[in-house]
Amino acid sequence: MKMKKKYKLLLSILAIAIILLIGLSIHKLILNKPKEEKTITNVANVTNKIEGYNYTLDDRDNELFESTFKELKENLESDEINEEEYAKSLAKLFIIDIYTIENKVSKYDIGGLEYLNENAKDSFRAKLLDTLYKTVEDDSYKTRTQELPNVKSIEVNNITTTSYKMGGTDYEAYEVTLSWTYEKDLGYDKSGTITMIKEEKRLDVTSYNPGK
Repeated sequence: MKMKKKYKLLLSILAIAIILLIGLSIHKLILNKPKEEKTITNVANVTNKIEGYNYTLDDRDNELFESTFKELKENLESDEINEEEYAKSLAKLFIIDIYTIENKVSKYDIGGLEYLNENAKDSFRAKLLDTLYKTVEDDSYKTRTQELPNVKSIEVNNITTTSYKMGGTDYEAYEVTLSWTYEKDLGYDKSGTITMIKEEKRLDVTSYNPGK
């Protein structure tokens, strides 16, 4: 009888041990299961472009940007380009793209860079990343609730021809002063002056100074 009881006890201990081992194995499998990565849903797609100039329109750009882009494209694809109107349109696009931040994916998604001269891009990007875009929250999955600016209207107040020295070379240049409004006033800049130079057929922004 005693042997029988010992045998039953051993079987019970063995059964409990097996159950514990199975439970631990299942728990370990669950813990080690690779997490499913979320698919980034907020992605911009190019819907239009101006050949030979590398200017693009994205599906996320607002109506004001789209209409200004179309004006620029019509001018640059015409038989006779109106260079002053080219400078005006480019200045508008530059400002709209910088200050319409609500459509940007993150603080690293900085507007206006495609209109800049190559020599000005790095310093300009670093400056905006440390100021205007510094507090922009990530919106890769379209979950951001942060209020950000959206440019509603823009106008050129003045445009003049000038010269601009860069790398020991004097370039023909335009200086364009603009003012703009937002869908909602969140305290962002509302005026500024842009300088752009002409290299071959393309105009490139070399400097921008926000208004007081």
